[in-house]
Amino acid sequence: MKIQLIIIFVILLSACDTSYSPSENMLQYKKAMSTEKAIEVLQDKIWLNDHNYGICGSRGFWFDNKSDMHVSNDGVSMLSHRRGKQLKKRSQSFDDQVVFEKQYYQYEFHFNKIVAINVYDDPLLLPVFPDCNKRDLSGKYRVIDLYVDKLNNLKFIVLEKDFDESMAALSVLMPDKPVNLK
Repeated sequence: MKIQLIIIFVILLSACDTSYSPSENMLQYKKAMSTEKAIEVLQDKIWLNDHNYGICGSRGFWFDNKSDMHVSNDGVSMLSHRRGKQLKKRSQSFDDQVVFEKQYYQYEFHFNKIVAINVYDDPLLLPVFPDCNKRDLSGKYRVIDLYVDKLNNLKFIVLEKDFDESMAALSVLMPDKPVNLK
């Protein structure tokens, strides 16, 4: 009985993913878009520092909100950091507070390593990336996940009105990547 329930659960989960079919608007954007324009669009859509939209989560690297980020036809590179040496440690009754220095390096997120592009219509389904669950977002929006594997991916929020242009840019830079609606 347990095995049957597990099988039913797996079937239900797999049924949640559907393939993305481009809209007419997206196809028109793609037809008129050069590689340079696609890079410019993604640069703008991924890295909107002064807004609630743009990059909202990542795995594989940490970044500061004011870091430099650059989109090229090969991928995204940005100034990232990892935990360096321990600077101080303060013991408390139930937990320790430890402060580490940031070791900066250039992170390269290559488009050719992306397995799939996942599109989330409801960002509140993303508990692993709390910054994608911003409650102060106004208007309809989607989260686009450039997925390499469970340990490496990049999520960014786009407004619904910018979604077709963003998807056109992704299809120009990564034409062979499958897109899944979640």
